[in-house]
Amino acid sequence: MTEPDAGSDVRGMKCTARRDGDDWVVNGTKHFISGALHADFVIVFIATGEDMTDKGPKKRITCFLVDRGHPGFEILPGYESVSHRGYDNMILHFDDCRLPNSQVLGEVDGGFEVMNTWLYATRITVAAMSVGRARRIMDIALQYAVDRKQFGQQIGKFQGVSFKLADMVTEIDAADWLTLASAWRLDEGLEANREIASAKLYASEMLARVADEAIQIHGGMGLMNDLPLERFWRDARVERIWDGTSEIQRHIISRDMLRRLGG
Repeated sequence: MTEPDAGSDVRGMKCTARRDGDDWVVNGTKHFISGALHADFVIVFIATGEDMTDKGPKKRITCFLVDRGHPGFEILPGYESVSHRGYDNMILHFDDCRLPNSQVLGEVDGGFEVMNTWLYATRITVAAMSVGRARRIMDIALQYAVDRKQFGQQIGKFQGVSFKLADMVTEIDAADWLTLASAWRLDEGLEANREIASAKLYASEMLARVADEAIQIHGGMGLMNDLPLERFWRDARVERIWDGTSEIQRHIISRDMLRRLGG
């Protein structure tokens, strides 16, 4: 989905596909694409037209499957990230790439339906991974609070540390239940857009707070490469951005509530 000029504003994408007989001719660029270096094909969302609405032009989006090595399609190196250093993000470039209609995934101009189905699952995945990482961080911080002694006693006995631990585990449990509840609703075929957005929002922001507090408990050692905390801290930052920023999740949540009351 993502392009240099189209992140949260998916309809702002400039990668386009135009009809040419029974084929589509694609031009444009995508970036921050996960796994493209290793994939046999990519799933790409492309603008295939535009409708005029009361709010101005609104692009129609179609989903395509594109095989590695297809003429006019190139996979290029992406950027180096401070988060998830083992993760490869790539750039996809299309230059008069001709695709047959058989490579449309779903319906023509029905890309948003495909996209939303996929985003539900990925946002729950982000929430679940955030909970898992936070529990690992909690284990490390708790053990340190028992083992580390200052002023003649375990640092976990000082309220400045013990209250942090209490807040951390409470937030982790809350994020865990939000994640499980949203996944259950999706499995049951119930409306889950708001619940999934809440889980992704809260769990990703919780992870950042828990990672930061764990480093504070460890003091200077928390930022050293000898411990995994600095990596958890770095990796936590991107969870509030990809698969929909925290601001987008808040928009989804508030819009859902307002619409139920006619807003």
